[in-house]
Amino acid sequence: MAVAQVKIAEDQYQNKMQFAHINAASALTVTTAVQWDTTQARHVVITPTTADAYVTVAATAITPTGTGTGTSLGKFINFGSSYTTIIRKDEYIGASAAVNVVELGEL
Repeated sequence: MAVAQVKIAEDQYQNKMQFAHINAASALTVTTAVQWDTTQARHVVITPTTADAYVTVAATAITPTGTGTGTSLGKFINFGSSYTTIIRKDEYIGASAAVNVVELGEL
């Protein structure tokens, strides 16, 4: 079996390089559904801030309940973890509990 070597980029001080940056200026706390961006799709990190959360990203304003199926249920994200996804142009994001939504991009 062949063994592959993986090299990680380092800066001039031998710190491991980051390949994604969080654009903190875009941070938004979301509970009820809000439209994220009307001009383009955005990569975002979603992090529950107080409790487990169910999250929806949809073409219409939907705030998930955490019950039922489909968009009424939402995507479950454990408190203490995060989820990275794409919110397309004109889509809404909603959550059953407070979540921080932060765009990936340059500072």
